[in-house]
Amino acid sequence: MDARLQELDPALTQELMLEANQRGFEARLEATLAHAPTAAGTLHWHAFVPSLRLALKVQDWIIKDHKNCPLIISADRSIAIVVMTGNSETGKEFGNPTNQADKGAVLDEAVQKNVQYQLFENAALNRMQKGEGGTQLWVLLYHVDAAGKDAREIRSELSLPSSFHKKKIIGWAERIILRSIPTDPATRIAPSLPNEPIEVVVERKTGS
Repeated sequence: MDARLQELDPALTQELMLEANQRGFEARLEATLAHAPTAAGTLHWHAFVPSLRLALKVQDWIIKDHKNCPLIISADRSIAIVVMTGNSETGKEFGNPTNQADKGAVLDEAVQKNVQYQLFENAALNRMQKGEGGTQLWVLLYHVDAAGKDAREIRSELSLPSSFHKKKIIGWAERIILRSIPTDPATRIAPSLPNEPIEVVVERKTGS
């Protein structure tokens, strides 16, 4: 698994992706009974995305928003990653994962471009050969095993979609299943992701 991630890009490590996901889970725990029912999941995703993008940005990856779809693109533009919530099959070796929420034309277009790459059969795994000038879209899927604070683990995978139908990914060319994250506070990953400084500009008011 780790070797395959390094083949995709030297900046990609399992630890980096898992830690960003954990930052999302910690944000999820901020949801209270006063929040909207979907707040926990929304907070998780909104913290996961910037944590991942900032961690890769300092390694020369490129932050790009394409039609409101937040991507992080490798420096050589060979791959792009988008974070999505997945169904309960996410992170299971013999599962049939798909995106939890419906996705539209942007994802469909990207998946169709993935399909244009020539697929070679390999004894170890199916690998995609990138076409000229192409950028493969990989999906970082994650699923919290149970809702809210009673969750037992978070499963995730970095996978390459190959087919898309009715706003769902229905086929994968390759799946890289990551280690599950236990949600017991005693076993969580210690933070090490870089924090980007925020510059606050204070303007003095002028008299009228």
